[in-house]
Amino acid sequence: MSTTENKIKNIFIYLTPSIISSVLPLLALPIITRFLTPLDFGVAALAISTTALIVSFLSCGVDAAAQRYYFEYRNNPDDLRALISTTIFFLIFIFVLIVSPIYWLSGFIAKTVLGSEQYRFAIFVSYINGCCTVMVNFYLLLYRNMEKAKYFSAFTITHNSANTVLTLILVVWFGYGYMGIIYGSFLSSVLIFAVLFVMFYKAYPFHFKKHILIDNLKYGIPLIPNVFTSVVYQFFDKYMLSSMASLASVGVLSIAQNLSGKLFVFMTALQSTFDPLFMKDMFDRGEEGAASVGRNFTIFTYLSIMTVLVAILFGEEIMRIMAPPSYYEAIDVMLILLCGISIQTFGKIVGSQLAYIKKAYLSFPITVVGLLVNVGINLALIPRWQAVGAAMATLMTIMMMNGLYVLIAQRGYKIVYEHHILVPIYVLVFISTFILIYLRSVEASYFIQYSFKVFALIAYGVLGVKAEILTREKMNALFQIITFRNMDGKWRGA
Repeated sequence: MSTTENKIKNIFIYLTPSIISSVLPLLALPIITRFLTPLDFGVAALAISTTALIVSFLSCGVDAAAQRYYFEYRNNPDDLRALISTTIFFLIFIFVLIVSPIYWLSGFIAKTVLGSEQYRFAIFVSYINGCCTVMVNFYLLLYRNMEKAKYFSAFTITHNSANTVLTLILVVWFGYGYMGIIYGSFLSSVLIFAVLFVMFYKAYPFHFKKHILIDNLKYGIPLIPNVFTSVVYQFFDKYMLSSMASLASVGVLSIAQNLSGKLFVFMTALQSTFDPLFMKDMFDRGEEGAASVGRNFTIFTYLSIMTVLVAILFGEEIMRIMAPPSYYEAIDVMLILLCGISIQTFGKIVGSQLAYIKKAYLSFPITVVGLLVNVGINLALIPRWQAVGAAMATLMTIMMMNGLYVLIAQRGYKIVYEHHILVPIYVLVFISTFILIYLRSVEASYFIQYSFKVFALIAYGVLGVKAEILTREKMNALFQIITFRNMDGKWRGA
């Protein structure tokens, strides 16, 4: 199997859970939105994001540190076993230790964030769900780093499928309202964590090493300030919307984030294929791998933004299918958020750069500046434009923070970026987003809107050819994967 075919095969293996995980919730969303109001979505979103913030603080970044040290210990079975079991032991210990305080403080948290103590149980269940989710993601990322794509795919599909099915049953059949969303996520996370824990324990029996925990904490604790980023993206805008507008506005933003987030999941799935390539070039080739990393980053960016651009161009149609008219305010919000997601391709690689040079703490000043900027923009825009203002604040913050991240990361490990391809890609995305918002605001004819959409798609295809991404070799390899043939044209297994 050629290198190109193997790379495309890995992309498909990692994309399979992403596609299924995205399609199932999308199929369920038109049903759920008929049973839940924007206010219900707002309550669930605030409860989950609030507790995710707490869990992120408690984890001390050891799960992220373990992903970095995996590449150092992967060839030493004893140290690798100690890394996995020591990390999961610490996470379980700290999460269980804080269960009681969270239970007793849940009423206070609910009243402070959601405006009423009646949501206290939603806070408590969301906390346990957040703990299990962190540990599930820890195991799944280990599978990704081990390049065990089939295990990664199987558990990701099962996790997300169970979440969707349970949420549908609890919301539609049992009428649990917003708690149906929270219970569905909680039950699926607990189930998958239990299975993964048993499997990893059998493969890597418990072996605690104090120095590994200390190394993890030394690397992870400087990452705690990055939790402020979680506040910016997951919590603060929702809290401000609930305080300055309504919980229903939070629901509108949440629906837009939910739909746009599917593309971020797709981007993360692509990262699962490309991140090991980035890291191997950095660790094995050092500065000599900078051009190779840049080339792979261009391919990663083009493939990621391809789906983002399609979603931007047809975002209105998607929203009209997914939800009733009470949610249509989320259309422009989703387009703006998708524009911001396109920039996150840089966020997917700067983490590898900072991990390579062991200077993750350099992200601290950026997160502080990002927090201040986001607060200021939200305060200025939310009172007038509500959810749209929150989306604009997110876009501006993402642009500023990713720009700073790149400047700092490039000083540690300078990637040779292919600017002649990347710049036109992002220009096309931004132009498409804001021209479509303008055309919607002036109620332009469908002919004008769709003519522009076709033009944007053609322009993106031309960029792919110019970047030597849409080539005959790659298209042929893609065809072989889809039709289950070998490169000589014969059926696999024949």
